[in-house]
Amino acid sequence: MERFKVKNEIIIDKSTVKEMEDEVFSNLKALKYLKTLGMSDEVIKDNISKIYDFAVDMKNCKDCKGLSSCNKEVKHLVNSVTYEDGVVERHLIPCKKYLEFTNFKQRLVAYDFQEEWLTNTMKDVSNIRSKPKIEILRKYSFVIKGESKEWIYIKGGIATGKSFLAAVLAIEAAKSNDFNSVAFMNVPLRFKELSDMLFTKNPKFNDEIEKYKNVDFLVLDDFGNEFKSDFVRDNILFPILSHRVRERLFTIITSNYSIDDCASMYETSKVSKPKIEQIRSMLDSMCKKEITLNDPSLL
Repeated sequence: MERFKVKNEIIIDKSTVKEMEDEVFSNLKALKYLKTLGMSDEVIKDNISKIYDFAVDMKNCKDCKGLSSCNKEVKHLVNSVTYEDGVVERHLIPCKKYLEFTNFKQRLVAYDFQEEWLTNTMKDVSNIRSKPKIEILRKYSFVIKGESKEWIYIKGGIATGKSFLAAVLAIEAAKSNDFNSVAFMNVPLRFKELSDMLFTKNPKFNDEIEKYKNVDFLVLDDFGNEFKSDFVRDNILFPILSHRVRERLFTIITSNYSIDDCASMYETSKVSKPKIEQIRSMLDSMCKKEITLNDPSLL
C-alpha cells in the first residue's frame, strides 16, 4: 500500500514572527547561548518558532521562586535547543531546580518529619541569634569542612525547636554534595518498626537497620522516648551506635533527656551495666558535650 506523505507546516503571520524575533534578540542571555552553539542571526530567524519558547522559558525561569510556584502549563519542564549539522532541534527537558530536587530526594533516603519542612533552608534558622543554636551551626560547619567528626547532641524540652533545627541541617546536607546519603529517624517510631520486624523474622529487617547504620548523615530524633528493653538495646540501638562510632559516620541526636538519663533508662539489671557503660562512653566520646535549647522561638 502506498504511504501518504503529509506536509506538516505551521503558518505564522509576519507580525507574530516579528514579535518572536524581538523577544529572542532582546534576551541577551538566550542570544549568547545560541551564539555559543554556532547559530547566526539568519539561522535564528529561520528557526524562530523552535527557539522562541526556549528564550521565553529562560526569561520566565530566571527568577524562579521554587517548584511549588511554577506556573507553566507543563510544570518543571523547560525548552532546550540544540544545533548540529545545520539543524536546530527543540527538546523538553526537566528544569534545573527539578533535577536538583530529584537528586536531593535520592540523597534523603528517609525522613520522619512533615513534608512541608522539605522546603526549609538554612536561612530559616540563621536569623535566630541564640548561643546554643550558633554553637550547633558552628559544629555542623566544621563537619562539612572535614575538620571534625564530632557528633551533635541537642537536648531540650517540648517546643524548643530541636527537631526542626536538626531537620534543617539534614535537608541542607542532602542538598549539598558533602554527603551521599542522609536520614532523619524518629527513634520511637523506627525502633518499634525494627523491633517488630526482628521479632517476626521479617527479611526486611537487615536492609532497614543497615540503612541507618551506614547512612553518611543520620539524625536520631526524640532519642530516649522509645520503648526500652534488652531486646531493643542489644539488637537495634547498640548495633547502630557502635557501627557509626567505628566508621566515624556523622550523627545528630535530639532528646528531652541527657546522655546519662538515656543510658540509665536502658539499664535493666546489673548484668546489663557493662553494655550501658559502653553506650554512655560512645555517646560521651563522640558528642563531647550536650547543647541545650530552651528557646521556643527556634520553632
